[in-house]
Amino acid sequence: MGYGFIMTKTVDEIAKLAGVSVTSVRLVINGQDKKYRISEKTRDKIQGIIKQHGYTINQTARNLKLKQTRTIGLIIPSLTNPFFAFLTEELEANCRAAGYQLITACSGDDEEKEESVFKNLMARGVDGLFITPSSAERQTALGSNENGKPIVILDRDFGISSFPVVATDNYNGGVVIGKKLANMASELFFLGAGISLPSVQARLKGLIVGLGSNGFKLTDNEIILHGKNERMNGYLIMQQICQRLGRAPLGIVTVSLPILEGAMEYLHKTYGKIAPDMVIGSFDDHPMLEFCPNPVVSMKQNTKLLSELSIKLMKQLLNKEASESKLHIVKPIIIEK
Repeated sequence: MGYGFIMTKTVDEIAKLAGVSVTSVRLVINGQDKKYRISEKTRDKIQGIIKQHGYTINQTARNLKLKQTRTIGLIIPSLTNPFFAFLTEELEANCRAAGYQLITACSGDDEEKEESVFKNLMARGVDGLFITPSSAERQTALGSNENGKPIVILDRDFGISSFPVVATDNYNGGVVIGKKLANMASELFFLGAGISLPSVQARLKGLIVGLGSNGFKLTDNEIILHGKNERMNGYLIMQQICQRLGRAPLGIVTVSLPILEGAMEYLHKTYGKIAPDMVIGSFDDHPMLEFCPNPVVSMKQNTKLLSELSIKLMKQLLNKEASESKLHIVKPIIIEK
């Protein structure tokens, strides 16, 4: 027994098989044959061919005609950071629901790589772009791009462009976390990275204010900053703290999940376990923290709302509609256990 499959036909191919014009085929497909007086015989012939072969839209020709590709680009630092992974998943689903395909690229928070992937996405003809800029310089450069495509800034706002921004309220999230940690920890170290980023600066400022409001002062020696938001830097920062103290700290607060992961890796490797009474504060949340025996306070970013606002703004830009404001701030969810 043989197996086969049906090759669908384009509108042009159906027209040739039926011996009619492309316009007649399109009118039949769109149910407008009666309105434009296409004969019943012609209609039946076209429908018979469609029933036998099916039909497909010539997407390339359609895109050329409409000057659209129905694709949107996304440039983020990394997919290994759970926050960006969750946000990408939400954006992909919302773009698909709106009839767009999301094309994702990672910059590694490297300016040259970001510029390269930006140019590649523009060369592919994306209709718009979501981007988390790696620096103030890169956000400035976006404003001078010659493509004129709609751009929505995600997560970070260096405050130097007119693009709409969707970001989490990191400062007030930090204030709340600081207030809670001040009542939980007798000793606290801030493990940070990417200090040039506005989101990181806002988190640290908010944390210091929140701690201070409850009488807890975080000294310069207890604020450790190193490199980018990468797991290995969390490992190195925790190593530095433990070597200085001669033991594990009694409380920590990390600027991101990759930093927390690296810190936990060092503690486990060095001491064989993580003391269950060590207080943990985390900017960004992960479901696995629920299974951690330690007292934990974390800031969960609302990726669902961030995504919904982002695609709403992108659709407004694509339709050349004015948005209500340039800066859209989403309140985080504070989780304590």
